[in-house]
Amino acid sequence: MKFIKCQIILFLLGLLYINVSAENPGFRHRGFYLHEGWFFNYPFAVRTWEREDFSKMFHLLQRMGYDQVGIWPMLEAIPMLLSTVDSLALSSFKRTIDDAHDASLECWLIQCANLTPDPSISAKPWNQRNPYHVWKHIRLDDPKEAEPYLAHRSKMISILNNADAYVTIDGDPGGYEGARPEEWLKMFQSDRSALDRYGVNPTKQRLIPWVWCGWGTKSTWGGDATNPPIRIKPYTSATMKLFKSAMPEPWEMFPGRSHREDWACGRVNIELTDSLGLMNRSTIFCYEAIELEPTPPAAILQFDYIRRILREESEFAAVAKGIFGNAQQPVMALPNIYFFARGAYDLAYLNKTNEEILTDFADFLGGLSSLLVPAWDCMNRKLETLPADLPQRLRTTRLTSESAKFIPGGPERYLEILAQQAESRIKLLQSIAKPAISDEQAAKSIADGITSLVNWWNVHRYVLAYVDVSFKWNFVHDSQVSILRKWCRENVKNSVLVSKLAADILYRNNILPEKQAIQRVNELIYE
Repeated sequence: MKFIKCQIILFLLGLLYINVSAENPGFRHRGFYLHEGWFFNYPFAVRTWEREDFSKMFHLLQRMGYDQVGIWPMLEAIPMLLSTVDSLALSSFKRTIDDAHDASLECWLIQCANLTPDPSISAKPWNQRNPYHVWKHIRLDDPKEAEPYLAHRSKMISILNNADAYVTIDGDPGGYEGARPEEWLKMFQSDRSALDRYGVNPTKQRLIPWVWCGWGTKSTWGGDATNPPIRIKPYTSATMKLFKSAMPEPWEMFPGRSHREDWACGRVNIELTDSLGLMNRSTIFCYEAIELEPTPPAAILQFDYIRRILREESEFAAVAKGIFGNAQQPVMALPNIYFFARGAYDLAYLNKTNEEILTDFADFLGGLSSLLVPAWDCMNRKLETLPADLPQRLRTTRLTSESAKFIPGGPERYLEILAQQAESRIKLLQSIAKPAISDEQAAKSIADGITSLVNWWNVHRYVLAYVDVSFKWNFVHDSQVSILRKWCRENVKNSVLVSKLAADILYRNNILPEKQAIQRVNELIYE
């Protein structure tokens, strides 16, 4: 009884904190997906979080207006057979799922369909393993491969037996060309058997197929340009039809859509879900509405994406189970995460201006909008609208609300991150503020611009899934690289000389090793 009362109180507090009386009621449930797939520094990468960080994020999400959270903890980095060390790690993560419940959030455990790593990966702790280069794609149509793999999944579920839903994606990563829907169904039947045996509340713990790039397609990476929406339709249609008639109860659907109609799966899966009468079983996943993936850490506002996508799916607000968003680096995407929840809860909130939304979020965190708004919007601003003392003032201000205490890494570190990003942006714009009047000046401007970007990269160290962690241009947000490259095209006359001079400056100032400095400058000037 005490637990139930706490849940009710937390829910009411959540409604109080989002401070809305829905003028245009939106989706019944709002969820956020925490992506643990990429590797970079704390607190940017979810992969680096400890249990306390997850707990904080759960409470922050609840206060924003979410009531569901999905987590991909990368079970695919745990080899068969399950070791004692990995069993203990899974038992520890089970407590993280309980922490989501304590924050009044449903917790969805997200997995891939048929991936397992080489056992050699066990040399490192679970959350430090990079399995992208050692994955084996299990053939679910081969009993010799499928049976040990399904037993391995069941063993992990027997430990992580307290999630509210068990979600499995049809690819990206995972899947294989020519796979039949019956094979994917067999995997869910195995998971159902494990839940029925080990689950804490099996009659309510749902299985959820995440329909994305099409089970059995040639391209199992959902963002692949060779796999446009029209090509996946026969595959996702076949799986939905089979699941509608044969999926073991209780089950729901998680149809994914892309941020635009001509990329990845577009809205094909949403349209199919509706046409097959499955929307009442479905939570709509608005992939990349909140943040494009992959993208280097940066406070990029995607309010226009969020407005458009939520409005496009608003016709299903009354019938769908709910709606989900995602980000690979939630600390940098907090303004977007906030707006997505507010807009999904009250569709009328989508009519607010960017300035109003950011001011509301500043109030939510108990901070000065005069500082936070330009910090969150710094990537869109020109030098004249970015005060030179903004980084210093961000470092001396405070976030005073109770909600701010739940930012992973803490509110002080969050303000420092914002200050460092604003500092990088200001120095980049200063470096290219004037045309070059000599080769020497051009080289200095280029070196200063690169230095500003490398300094920001050293804060977050985003490297995707690469093993080589040396600085590369795709570790920097394209909006910043593009303006530096444009300046080079317009101002570099003697490419050979300027390239050499700029690389020498970077090397002498210990910004980049000599070989890297030469390569990066050449890529900037000659491409």
